[in-house]
Amino acid sequence: MKPLLLIAHPGHELRVFEWVHRARPLVVMLTHGDGSIGQPRLDDSRRLLARWGVEVRSDWLSPVSDSVVYQALLGTGASPFQDWLDRLTQAALDADIDTVVADEAEGYNPSHDLCRVLANRLVMRLREAGREVRNLEIPLVGHPCDPARDEQVEIEVRLTEAEHQHKLEQMLDYARRCSPVLLVEVQTMLDSFGTQAFARECLYPASRTPYEEGRLPDTLPYFERVGEERRAAGIYKDVIRSRHLLRLVTGVGDPG
Repeated sequence: MKPLLLIAHPGHELRVFEWVHRARPLVVMLTHGDGSIGQPRLDDSRRLLARWGVEVRSDWLSPVSDSVVYQALLGTGASPFQDWLDRLTQAALDADIDTVVADEAEGYNPSHDLCRVLANRLVMRLREAGREVRNLEIPLVGHPCDPARDEQVEIEVRLTEAEHQHKLEQMLDYARRCSPVLLVEVQTMLDSFGTQAFARECLYPASRTPYEEGRLPDTLPYFERVGEERRAAGIYKDVIRSRHLLRLVTGVGDPG
């Protein structure tokens, strides 16, 4: 198996920490992970992955600032999406990639959802080129191995007690070093699901997003609701909405 792990932000690899350790995928990250606080964490992920001989393939796709993605979505900057797709397609063909693992679209962050669309488009192109490619997704804010989804699991990794403890330590250490915002997110996940939930890692068959079907999500995404709240509080000037994602993905719609 020659897997590619395609993620929107550095740190997402921690969700499948042991799978990465065992599978040694090629890793591509769309952004530096600087977010709204301007504190990149790409180097932290590079150092973490390098311990296992896993390289972030910046030669395949050079990570950009989160602001580049946000400006592309808002229509105030050029979109890197088509260039990303073209470059990844050729690189994946050359490397004979047979499995693509990427973020699940959960409506939490627009970059996560965009990453899922990119992965789906990439797999579609590879299949059109005659390659047999599995397309898998990992939850980032939802339960890492939701019991209600057990029948859907395509790859499952069960961690030993020692592996589990090491993973928890690495998650918290990474978050403490990178940003207080990330630390809160990690601690919230641990509190919500319990630490034992992270003793399993589940990779699921990927789903199509509503954007690829030319429609908006049935429910208001979290990122849009929070964006509205922060604009009302004077924190954000502009709100990224689901229609911006739809426009970027399909080229249809008003960017405003």
